[in-house]
Amino acid sequence: MVGGIVKTYSYFLVPYIVAENPNISANEAISLSRRMMKGHKWECFVAQLSFLGWYLLSIATFGLSAIFYSNGYNAAFFAEYYVKLRATAKSAGIKGSEWLCDEYLYAKPSPELLNDTYADVVRGAATIYAGGATVSAPTGFAGWMSDWFGITIRQDDRVDAWQQYESDLDSMAKAEDILHGLTYPGRLAPAAMDFRLAKRMNLNPQRSYTVLNLVMMFFIFCFVGWVWEVTLALITEGMFVNRGTLHGPWLPIYGTGGIIILILLKKLRPHPALLFVGTVVLCGCLEYFSSWYLELTHDGQRWWDYTGYFLNLNGRICAEGLLAFGLGGLAIAYLLAPVLDNLLARANRRIMFIVAIVLLVAYVGDNIYSSIVPNTGAGITDYKEPGSSVESQRSISVDGPGNLMHTI
Repeated sequence: MVGGIVKTYSYFLVPYIVAENPNISANEAISLSRRMMKGHKWECFVAQLSFLGWYLLSIATFGLSAIFYSNGYNAAFFAEYYVKLRATAKSAGIKGSEWLCDEYLYAKPSPELLNDTYADVVRGAATIYAGGATVSAPTGFAGWMSDWFGITIRQDDRVDAWQQYESDLDSMAKAEDILHGLTYPGRLAPAAMDFRLAKRMNLNPQRSYTVLNLVMMFFIFCFVGWVWEVTLALITEGMFVNRGTLHGPWLPIYGTGGIIILILLKKLRPHPALLFVGTVVLCGCLEYFSSWYLELTHDGQRWWDYTGYFLNLNGRICAEGLLAFGLGGLAIAYLLAPVLDNLLARANRRIMFIVAIVLLVAYVGDNIYSSIVPNTGAGITDYKEPGSSVESQRSISVDGPGNLMHTI
């Protein structure tokens, strides 16, 4: 056991060595790490021990303190520790230290070298800036809707051209960081990393969505949410349960949540952390209000209850559900919605319009019918009132991402 611990510290620098020079062989990286760590194993152990308080705090906060602070602190500390041992190895001429040859991890290359290495990027940047003279931001009501809510009534060439230009500028910002020495120049690495200016919007999250595509995405989100919860019920309860307050194969809170994230939080899309917080607040309010409204209009009947869950508020929302909302919002804004928008853009618009009308009529009809004959029964609303045992309430999960925890 002691030997294993010693070997762990002997090989401690292997990930750092390989990260600096991926061309090095595994055996050479291991041997070089052993030479560099000679006389430093106890020092490294003590350094790790100094983080014991942070490790304990991470356990006490279910990993949150590590995610938001101490993981980065730990990584930065040991990266600097590697830099120190690397300098020592290079100055001492330790065998194998010639593999540690990525000088631009520690010093900025000259502007001339960067311009020569990234000559194609410089030319591409000039083309993008020249193109900006022929493109202007859309104005009027269409421009306001696109800028603030990411909505276009229909396909708009002016909006598309401007958003393509904005996407090019975003790519250009990354290139300028490299050309100005603010970002690591991957092409100068021992194992050169390619860099190209983006040519197409692809998954550009800053895009605007047409009303028709938003309607179709609403029903897609509703249906996927329904399939997800029905599948969970089938697995955990061994029976088919038509989740939700409606009778059709859709859960409105999934569709509503997804669409309001895209529309009301459009201005937060460039800032993932703020988008996460905004999604948690917005969808938390939506779920709380939905629970309150359903209970008010259905004689106190609840379709979900988080009573007994960690950080729940009146059994209507809880920390687990809000975390799921936040992560789901990021997935929708940066991946799912752009992918769906690209796919829907290829579809026949006339046929899709007819499908959207049919779905809307069916959805409105289901809402009217369900207001008279609510969807209740086994696996949907058959649980005890708040205040009963927590165990008796864990079998119900309806109409929302936050409620999935009840069936897991």
